[in-house]
Amino acid sequence: MRFPPPAVIATWPKPNYVHPQTRGPALLVVALIFMSLAIVCVALRVYLMVAAALFTVGVTVDIILADQLYGWDTHVWDLTAVKIIKGRQASLVGQTLFSFASGLAKASILLSYLRFAPDRSLFRHLIYASLGLVVACIMIYSVVLWTQCRPSSSYWDLYRMNRDCISEGPPLMAQSIITVLTDVLVYILPMPTLYSLGLPLFQRNALMILFGIGGVVIVAGIMRIYWTHYVVYETYDVTWNGFCLWIWTAVEVNLGVICGCIPSLRPLMFHQRFQVSAHGNHGSTMASLDRSMTQFATGTESVVDRFSSVGTVTTVTNNGDGTGALTSMTHMVDRIPKTTYGWWKECE
Repeated sequence: MRFPPPAVIATWPKPNYVHPQTRGPALLVVALIFMSLAIVCVALRVYLMVAAALFTVGVTVDIILADQLYGWDTHVWDLTAVKIIKGRQASLVGQTLFSFASGLAKASILLSYLRFAPDRSLFRHLIYASLGLVVACIMIYSVVLWTQCRPSSSYWDLYRMNRDCISEGPPLMAQSIITVLTDVLVYILPMPTLYSLGLPLFQRNALMILFGIGGVVIVAGIMRIYWTHYVVYETYDVTWNGFCLWIWTAVEVNLGVICGCIPSLRPLMFHQRFQVSAHGNHGSTMASLDRSMTQFATGTESVVDRFSSVGTVTTVTNNGDGTGALTSMTHMVDRIPKTTYGWWKECE
């Protein structure tokens, strides 16, 4: 927080400690809505994102407290000294929780890529390297954040004599920019592998779209970069303008969890894997196909052998030719890498 010069302070109105002007409930509404969506997605997914979700809830709670109790929706000239201290403490805690929430969400997504990454492939090595980078960023920023002032209490005690603090602008900007860059890395990393899968073009595009939805997190991160720069370098009324920074922080961290869960929520978006003829037995045919493909993915039985034991399949596609449909289906399955199909089934 920068100390405004006397000329700037002279332009401020008289402090109003009783009924200060506030930003209203917008931050509360946005934070609660996105936190609720994140919790619902984690509940549907159950695994991998739990740790990230816990930190995300912590960030959201901290943001709400900062907004409702510690003056982050109020002009700085309307804040008492106690509120300024509490607001700075909330800011430090929020930055720490955000670092862990964002980093763990990305680590969870990277670990999920291992399910379809071929052994000893470049893709697999890049996953491990990216995972190391994300974890290193969490640790480095946490250390910088808590050692930028000596002692750490000088961060929130702005009236301490002989405060020993580095400028908080460069670490904040570096963390915001690196967060966006690692988001880009995480979401484009699987694209070449997904595109090279031996699947029909529509299915490859569907997979890439599912994994690329995380691009909305990048947009939120860019907005957070803008408001971080504005609050740190372009305004002295940091609590009033920091309101927008808190909003984008809440949106970004919760969207990170939501987008990380989207690939595993595929059944909610694609209810039917194949188009089925109105004359066929949907239930028995699809059950047979699922069993056949599962056995093929685990290497226990070939698709052709399984289809020959099932009998004539006439309900896979609505092309009017049962034999042709069977041939097409067999050809498609034979082109699916076993590790990839095992992951695809596991996401259901």
